[in-house]
Amino acid sequence: MVKEGWFSLDEKGLSWAETMLSLLIIFMLFGTLLPTMQKMQQTLDDKQLRASAFETLHEAAKIIKSYGEIQGERTVNGVIFSWDYHSELCVRYKNYRSLQETICLE
Repeated sequence: MVKEGWFSLDEKGLSWAETMLSLLIIFMLFGTLLPTMQKMQQTLDDKQLRASAFETLHEAAKIIKSYGEIQGERTVNGVIFSWDYHSELCVRYKNYRSLQETICLE
């Protein structure tokens, strides 16, 4: 057996057991990281929608002050943000789970 450095020249490669163990470790890593990544994506989507809702509140306040309108709509990335002003300024939209969200300011 001739040795050169940290490997020998007559090795045939990985055994079946070593290959299966390596694949098992890789699948376990992806299996644990995928739900975490999905949760992070959902949280990011929620925060982006809330930010767009607050931007809509700001735009609505400017429209109310300038033109006196008391309701309107704004579309951002395919999501419709509806606002109205009666005793308070409210924005309504559907989140990525199709649940109605409402944000109001007095």
